[in-house]
Amino acid sequence: MLRRTVPRDSFCALIGVKSATLSQRQYTGEQAFAFGLTKPVHINEYHYLDGAAALLASMMNRAGLDLKPAADVVRERWDDWLTLLIRVEHFHIEQFVCVAWTSPDRSELPHIVMGDEAHIGKKAPPSKHALYLISMSFLLRCLRNNARQANIDLPKRLTVDPKDKVAYDKWRAEIDALREAAGVRGAKAKAPA
Repeated sequence: MLRRTVPRDSFCALIGVKSATLSQRQYTGEQAFAFGLTKPVHINEYHYLDGAAALLASMMNRAGLDLKPAADVVRERWDDWLTLLIRVEHFHIEQFVCVAWTSPDRSELPHIVMGDEAHIGKKAPPSKHALYLISMSFLLRCLRNNARQANIDLPKRLTVDPKDKVAYDKWRAEIDALREAAGVRGAKAKAPA
């Protein structure tokens, strides 16, 4: 599943940026890639989920979060938002990334909550926070629309169904191997709840 990649020019078209912009964002730490990575493991090789990470950071930026902190959140919480995509693609449960501003002062970092509407409502009540919800199904639609415009044929699903334990475990092992090849240390990927 992770073996499918696109070259740099296609990836730039997928996320709607110029190559120079991508280089600058990587240099400044403003570019998010999937699986917590700060750069692709192999030069000129990008995964489809890298596109989802880039779009999520961009959408968080539109919610008022500067691009670098948005990219940091996407990298640090990669397994959380990946779990949201799994839930949307395989269980058809709408999931959100919520940028919850606890103060009108935008120099203070917001609280980031991920999950369904009920979970977000408990963790970030609208009466106490200014909420900006990013629908993961909307993110997937944007990614697919960009892919269509760039003549990139995305697979039907970007994630693997956790009900197929063998395929899912293999996919997660591929993610762990990719992270290891990139030199990322830390906890292994978890199964979605």
